[in-house]
Amino acid sequence: MKFKNQNLTSLLSSRSRLLIPHSQKQPENNVGEDTDEMFDDLFDKYGKVVYRRNDQKPPTAEADDDAESLSFAVAMAKVASEVKAADIRVLFVKPLVYWTRFFIIATAYSRPQIDAIGSKIRDLAEKQYKRVPTGDYKPNSWTLLDFGDVVVHIFLPPQREFYNLEDFYANATSIELPFENQSSYRG
Repeated sequence: MKFKNQNLTSLLSSRSRLLIPHSQKQPENNVGEDTDEMFDDLFDKYGKVVYRRNDQKPPTAEADDDAESLSFAVAMAKVASEVKAADIRVLFVKPLVYWTRFFIIATAYSRPQIDAIGSKIRDLAEKQYKRVPTGDYKPNSWTLLDFGDVVVHIFLPPQREFYNLEDFYANATSIELPFENQSSYRG
């Protein structure tokens, strides 16, 4: 589509035909003028704001959601620790990405261990929190469980070192875990 040689009125009029029901379409001869009048009517009716986000929460509600997500993330990290995952990290990534609040990053030393960690996390999330993740259900070298506000990454050591999410999200806030964390896979 060429925008350089088209004026705004003709561009909007061609787009507005897609939005107006067929029964309300005006004859094609005065499309520019009709469109201008239509936009003037919309402006008179709605003012400057035609679109407003209704999904924004007050800061206190956001803080409550963050606290609830943090509690869930720590509980999932603890489960990973109980299944002997190593170098478990919980990162607050909400300021960096739009699609989640927390990452849990953990290392397993075999695919059966990845499966065990993932299964225990899924079981606890479903039974205690009534949450079911999307993501991998068979153990891979990098398994991901997406709970929406918390995303769990379980890696084998070479994949964790290769993808290096901690450095990629270096500006994320690291959460101190209230339980004994396993030794580092790097050391």
